[in-house]
Amino acid sequence: MWIVMVLVLMRAVEIGAKNYTNYQLFLAIPRTPDQLERLKFMVQNTPQVDIWIEPSYVNHKVEFIVSPSYVQKMKFQLSSFEFEYLILNKNIQDAIDEENKDTHQRGSHYTGLWSKSVTDKYATYEEIIDLLKYYQSHYNHVLLDLVGKSWENRDIMAIKFSVGSGKKKIFVECGTHSREWISIASCLKIIKWMATKFRRDSGVTNMLQLYEWIFVPVVNPDGYNYTQETDRMWRKNRKPVTKRCTGTDLNRNYDANWSGLGGCDYTASPVYRGPSPFSEPETLSLAGFIKKEKPYAFFSVHSYSEYVLTPFASTEEKPEDSEELTRLAMQAAAEMEKVNGHRFAAGRIIEFYGMIRGSSVDWAKMKANITYSFVFELRPNRGAMNGFILPKSNIKPSALELFAGLKTFAKGFL
Repeated sequence: MWIVMVLVLMRAVEIGAKNYTNYQLFLAIPRTPDQLERLKFMVQNTPQVDIWIEPSYVNHKVEFIVSPSYVQKMKFQLSSFEFEYLILNKNIQDAIDEENKDTHQRGSHYTGLWSKSVTDKYATYEEIIDLLKYYQSHYNHVLLDLVGKSWENRDIMAIKFSVGSGKKKIFVECGTHSREWISIASCLKIIKWMATKFRRDSGVTNMLQLYEWIFVPVVNPDGYNYTQETDRMWRKNRKPVTKRCTGTDLNRNYDANWSGLGGCDYTASPVYRGPSPFSEPETLSLAGFIKKEKPYAFFSVHSYSEYVLTPFASTEEKPEDSEELTRLAMQAAAEMEKVNGHRFAAGRIIEFYGMIRGSSVDWAKMKANITYSFVFELRPNRGAMNGFILPKSNIKPSALELFAGLKTFAKGFL
């Protein structure tokens, strides 16, 4: 193990990986409208701050990490304006090191044990693609399809599960935001179950007999690769924007009320929406693929906060079937809670996050005419010590929670 860790550290030094030693994770709660606006300005206009949970409403928790050089100034500012705040973690790098244990170990051949090892850790992009190909070659109900190419020319792959023709399709996208590793790992674990447990597990068998399932486990392969090799906290894709700024938030780049309040034109921002709708090869390809497949239901899987959310994010207007969507979301959240005791809240996106323009879930409902469109925000809850950074021991329990949610929705759609 010592040799493995040395090799990982040498690799990090070789590629100039960003180090988060003594970066601190803050939680602040704005209690008044004035505090909310001050906090928005403080965290959105400070290069030394990376927002993890954005300011949205009074009394909602906001989380962000602060570089060591700015920690004391941030504490002073928060105290000056009488904010309630906590420091959840005083050294983010420790959490990253713990999470990364065994991440870079790779199996040498395609066996059941190799398959298990890939889905029990935060696999590399190459390992994920190899695993998808393995499932296609070994199981008759599995088929791969190319969604498109990323900016850096990586394949964006979809894996389909079908045990009969004529079934309605359910589409699941994961890994839009590259630092949300638990999203990718949870989806990959479910992909494994869908491939290997047909006719062996009643839950999987029932889901496959009801619908055809399509998963895109890594929507943003360039960003994901970048988080594993260079900057663990990278969120966007890797297409250059200016000489100094790279990347667009893919979940702000869809043609769904793209412009106006709730969108970001600041190119250095983690939530930069891009120069125009579908300016990014990843979103353009995925939208075209979804239109071709015409799914009956659409799920966008993210982390973190433990929510099950319904449209819309980009307008106060509710879908005509909002009541039905909320009812299903609440049922799914209740079933997810039963798995491990984690409480998942349910409701409209705008009620939890404020206005967000250009999201895939709004586009799916508004423009692709998909009846059922939802967002999963996986573990942990707000206020956890590590936010996006979770030890690999969380992968299976998180996947079981997500599976319970998907299974509940599948039954509810009937």
